[in-house]
Amino acid sequence: MKVFDKEEYAEDFIKGKLFSNRLSFFRKYEEDESANRGDKHEGVVGWHQPEQIRLEINGRVITDLAGPVMTQMNWHDHLNIFCIYAAHSGEFDEISEETIEDFRKQISIPEECENLGEYAVIVANVTEFIERVKAAVRSNNYGLHAGLVEYYDPSSFNGSFSEVESIFRKRDEYKHQKEYRFSFDTGVAGNDPLILNIGDISDIAMQCKVSDINAQLEVKLPSDGNA
Repeated sequence: MKVFDKEEYAEDFIKGKLFSNRLSFFRKYEEDESANRGDKHEGVVGWHQPEQIRLEINGRVITDLAGPVMTQMNWHDHLNIFCIYAAHSGEFDEISEETIEDFRKQISIPEECENLGEYAVIVANVTEFIERVKAAVRSNNYGLHAGLVEYYDPSSFNGSFSEVESIFRKRDEYKHQKEYRFSFDTGVAGNDPLILNIGDISDIAMQCKVSDINAQLEVKLPSDGNA
């Protein structure tokens, strides 16, 4: 599901236009809501707790750090990012009559997602959608990395990510977004967004209101009561 704050943006997405801001946009974006669009911690390569790192500058050891030490890569700023909400089963390997309501909550849209906008497009055939994105990337000779975002606890995590991994790691206050992310590398530095045209997707997607999705969501078990 992709959420938009304007209906015309949803209509453009149905037409196959993937509007992708630079990673720098999200690092610098300021808004009233917390854990929404903006995230100054995007693309963290290193996240080190104060008591587990030793900083030395020009021979002088820095002590009494106020918080975790963060490192980021400047070149990540030029990547174009397209984000989409990906409902998934999480830790559920199977469901039954006893767990079906918990499973429904797992795949329901969190209220926080409505802060992103009231208009939504649901992609019904995810595999085909991803293949169309890949085809458009190949035709433009762009670089591509894609996958689910994984979330970490910034109060306890201490360590590093690879340069590619870091694009798909966010603090756990964003975990309600269940984000699947496409990272496009056009090879061109700058601040301009990318509009990647993958062709009309009206055959595999439908438009609706975010507020209507949970009310219309149904989960049914087979006749034997297990899945």
